[in-house]
Amino acid sequence: MKKKFDFSAEMNEAESIKSNPKNEYLEGENRLLSLNIKELASLNDNVHEMSVNLVNSLKFLQEYRLAIAKDTQEQAEKFGQTVLDKFLQQIQDKCNETERKIRKANRYISMPYTAFYIIIITLVALSSFFVCIIIANIEILHSALIWKAVAYCTLIAVIGIVMAIVVSKILDK
Repeated sequence: MKKKFDFSAEMNEAESIKSNPKNEYLEGENRLLSLNIKELASLNDNVHEMSVNLVNSLKFLQEYRLAIAKDTQEQAEKFGQTVLDKFLQQIQDKCNETERKIRKANRYISMPYTAFYIIIITLVALSSFFVCIIIANIEILHSALIWKAVAYCTLIAVIGIVMAIVVSKILDK
């Protein structure tokens, strides 16, 4: 027959170990450690899930950024082309207007009004002097009449020049 072994003494001893305050502290630490292990496992799962989501988000953003960059680049090119076309049109209009003014100006001599009137008066005075010289040569060569004619022609020229300057100043006002 088999003998039964009595474990009651060992059980009492084990119970007495449990009641020790140091063991209670260690059991509390074990409980906290097991709780920390569970929380760390949960945190690790969350971190892994977030890392997978981050990788997926980065892939999506790279594709999306490429699409945005292409779209933005196309819009910028269209806008730039529109601005350049307008600028080119304005430059072309100014060039055409300037060429037209140059062609028109090539037909004319540019001079102030005062200079023009002085030239006209000088021509009139010189032609009158020429006529006086011809008349004087016919009448008498080397007479005082020639000098009188020269004086009158000079007087006419001076009066005409002064009148041209005065009239141009009056017209400018």
